[in-house]
Amino acid sequence: MQTEDMLTKVRKTIKKHDMLRKGDHVLVGVSGGADSVALLALLNHLRPAWGLTLTAAHFNHKTRAAESDRDEAFVRTLCKSIGIAVVCGSLHEGTKPRGLSLEDFLRRSRYGFFEKARRNVGADRIALGHHQGDQAETVLMNVIRGAGLAGISGIPPVRNAGAIIRPLIDCPRRAIVDYLADKGLSFIDDSSNTDERFLRNRIRASLMPELEKRYNPAIHEALCRLADVFRAENDYITREAQLRLAHWRDGRVQEKPLEVPIADLKVLHPALQRRAILEIAREVSAEDAAIGFEHVQAVLALAGGTKPGGSLDLPGGILVKRKYGLLEFRRATRPGRRPRRGVAVGDATETFSREVSIPGTIRIESLGISLRFRELRRVPSVLSAQRKAYLDLDRIAFPLVVRSVSPGDRIQPLGMKGTRKLKSVFIDEKIPREQRRALPVLADGISVLWIPGVRLSERVRVGKGTKRVLSAEIV
Repeated sequence: MQTEDMLTKVRKTIKKHDMLRKGDHVLVGVSGGADSVALLALLNHLRPAWGLTLTAAHFNHKTRAAESDRDEAFVRTLCKSIGIAVVCGSLHEGTKPRGLSLEDFLRRSRYGFFEKARRNVGADRIALGHHQGDQAETVLMNVIRGAGLAGISGIPPVRNAGAIIRPLIDCPRRAIVDYLADKGLSFIDDSSNTDERFLRNRIRASLMPELEKRYNPAIHEALCRLADVFRAENDYITREAQLRLAHWRDGRVQEKPLEVPIADLKVLHPALQRRAILEIAREVSAEDAAIGFEHVQAVLALAGGTKPGGSLDLPGGILVKRKYGLLEFRRATRPGRRPRRGVAVGDATETFSREVSIPGTIRIESLGISLRFRELRRVPSVLSAQRKAYLDLDRIAFPLVVRSVSPGDRIQPLGMKGTRKLKSVFIDEKIPREQRRALPVLADGISVLWIPGVRLSERVRVGKGTKRVLSAEIV
């Protein structure tokens, strides 16, 4: 793609998504990589015509020792050479992710810095360098993870009511590199982009080239079109759900919990039911709570059950209660610690489900316990303990969740070929009926993998061929 074609495509994307207004002050995220360097150069080219003010922003993750500092020095030198001010930030020493994967933790830290920098310099927009390849990889990654409409919608070209824009989202990676070569602009490579411990990198290095070679030479374009279609449909169903929520909120005192008539919920299309529950959960929950498909389904199961009462404990401190014909959503108050006997006890009527991040720690308030998850560098010498389990990470069918026991749950006990119902396992272990619902279980997309203090699944047993080990521990 020639330089003029690249500029035309970027102008078209900006116009299509109404990304810029005349006189805008734009904070440009610049890592030093090809995408962000091209973005800065393109916006600098468009600056006179749009009357833009540009400020660059660089976040030093401090994860690659001297390489991270090299990136920051490169960005400072680049910005000085073209006369653009730059603000830099970094991760504080000793800062560690809590309950998040490293990748997610760094992303949130980076976006937090960009937003703080935007406010400090008085910018109207934050421009980021995501391109067509990033979009295609994101869609495919979310398909693999089993995402819904929102996930398959991929990376939004515009986010937060226009505060975040992505002018390169329609540009192929090759076109970006060609543009830099044409302009004689240098960039630096981030070694972490080749680290295949990250799913995105494995998709980029192995899966995407295979799909392009053997199935569809235009796979990037096809996945991006899919994202566009799903994004439009996702926006529509979200608006429809919000209309229902507005009706249910009408006349409600702000401090009171939101109550949804179950009869009203049941007459909606299943897709709209799920979206309405998801929107309510996001509204009530703590910021960035990991509300997933299984949590929404649990709420719908509570609404569709035959019992007039019941409750659910969801991520983000959400408490959902059924009171005959109503579902009540509220932020849960922190309960007092309960006495424990053995591994865990609690109110057997409460259910819960938490998605696992690695590394990360999950707190189950209703049981008064926490479970810590981390990947080990080597296979441990001792593989059994009552409050700890070691699992073959590559045999897990993600997403991985810690949840309460569900009817029909099955496990393949260690050393066995077939599976057994958890009910039979509990009977064999002489676990009283009233305690069974209070036991946490670790489960993936196929079956239960671990009942703490009771059973580990043969399917994830650590053996000679194990390359990656997941440690799960009650702390």
